[in-house]
Amino acid sequence: MYPSSLRRYSALALFVALLVSGASGRVVHADVIPSPWAGRDIGSPAIAGHDSFDPARNAFTIAAAGDDIWDTTDQFHFVYQQISGDVDIMARVDSVLAADPWSKAGVMIRSSLSAGAAHGFALVSAQKGVAFQWRAQSSGVSSNLSGGTATAPRWVRLTRAGTRVTAYSSADGATWKTIGSASIAIGTSVYVGLAATSHTASAATTAVVSQATVIPLSLPSPQKDADIGPPPLPGSAGARLGAYTVTGSGNDIWGQADQFNFVYQPITGDVDISARVASLQGASTWAKAGVMIRESLANDSRHAFALISSGKGSAFQRRIDPGGFSENTTGPAMAPPGWVRLVRTGFQIKAYTSTDGVKWTTIGTDTVPMADTVYVGFAVTSHSSSSTATAVIDQFVLSQSSAPPNQLPVVSLTAPAGGATFTAPATISVTAQASDPESRLARVEFYAGTTRIGSVTAAPFNVTWASVPAGTYSLTAVAFDLDGGSATSVPVTVTVAGSAAPTIVSFQKSTDHATMVTYYLLEVFAAGANPSTATPISSLNLGKPTPAADGSITLTETAFFSALAKGSYIATVSAIGSTGTGRSAAVSFTR
Repeated sequence: MYPSSLRRYSALALFVALLVSGASGRVVHADVIPSPWAGRDIGSPAIAGHDSFDPARNAFTIAAAGDDIWDTTDQFHFVYQQISGDVDIMARVDSVLAADPWSKAGVMIRSSLSAGAAHGFALVSAQKGVAFQWRAQSSGVSSNLSGGTATAPRWVRLTRAGTRVTAYSSADGATWKTIGSASIAIGTSVYVGLAATSHTASAATTAVVSQATVIPLSLPSPQKDADIGPPPLPGSAGARLGAYTVTGSGNDIWGQADQFNFVYQPITGDVDISARVASLQGASTWAKAGVMIRESLANDSRHAFALISSGKGSAFQRRIDPGGFSENTTGPAMAPPGWVRLVRTGFQIKAYTSTDGVKWTTIGTDTVPMADTVYVGFAVTSHSSSSTATAVIDQFVLSQSSAPPNQLPVVSLTAPAGGATFTAPATISVTAQASDPESRLARVEFYAGTTRIGSVTAAPFNVTWASVPAGTYSLTAVAFDLDGGSATSVPVTVTVAGSAAPTIVSFQKSTDHATMVTYYLLEVFAAGANPSTATPISSLNLGKPTPAADGSITLTETAFFSALAKGSYIATVSAIGSTGTGRSAAVSFTR
């Protein structure tokens, strides 16, 4: 039995041991860092590290040992969170205890939590200044780039864009100096956070790191980025706190095909999209950025584009048909910053600009008959094959209307009748009846096959199709309403028969046929020509045939007329003699 006083001491000693010892005999500390942060040792340093967080100061305190973050493997303590895609992390290293001159702390982007992981590390050391260190490949050799001799307190920062990691430092967290950048194989999903190491296995350092900020730079789902065209120089896009930075090259968004960078997402049905073009940097005055609605990601797709250019103001540009030529409506003379907007209602698209995002000015309206599901977003082109343009686009708003579906117009052809026959060159009157259930009829267009032969905006809906050559034609009428809806009539088939070439020339003999005429001359002129002054298209010496009893002369000249090109002509016959000529009246004919 122990004396009672000894038993009390032993109980007290056991109580203290339970507080400071875990099952492994190491010191145990509660994890008080806020979600989504987590903390752990990397590479099993001999002295365990730990971390804590002071919300009043927005500061992490990190106790860390380890040989180093260097060479092919690392030993350090890491406070981190997992992020997919591009990212920007910054923090202020308030202090680093010098367990070694190379004791260090800073911000890190790391491919995994293994000791040999690829990573980038912007750091402040105890006595060796600021640096950017990285391991380009897992288990590879580390590299170092000095950022100067500054000591804590000092801001450090890393940005990741694809495989490119760039390091910065700053005295105030506002003005940043680039230390350097490197291509690092870090994968899509990475670990970003705060790293500290003592640079010695026998002692720990303590680092205080405050104001840590992690900002995803990847496009928010479901947005994607693609080069359309493709342009000669690759583009890129990223987002930071609601502001998009989009870089694109390309000859233009114009003509029959486009080259540009597109940040997009699929949308079905009607849509209202607007954004502010905060800035636009490009060498060409026609570098342009804005909001786009596009039927497909093909370079010749139908689309509508409300834009602001570097030096040519705003505009509403669109391509009505795939591979067709673009159309332009000039908007207000403005430069970034400025707002642009597109509203799609059925096939109708309206474009707007604004100086404040509240009061909108209409640039134009057009019918662009795109599919129900379209791609909407931001488009940027440099208007140059040898340079890029970069736009900052923010205050993005996308909304979809729940309005009832548009009721389509009704249209039918009333003339000509199906099966009607005409003679070339024909003049055909084409008439339609059309109405809209919502009394919003815009126009009726008339087509022969895929060729538009006329457009009428008000009743009576009638066009005259002139000089129609021989052939068989399918005639239709298409009615459009103000909401972008359209309807096509039942087709009517008509035939235009070609006229046969003349074969005979007949004329009356000259009164002095027997005494003065040497020969007769047939001449053919273009329709409407003056035979007295015009040069004949073709001529034929008819000789001096013997007239009939009534004085007429009739000759078969099939080969002569057949050699003429198809068209409309006039012809004359002249009597040619030694003392002069005489010409008949002109006769019209069609070949």
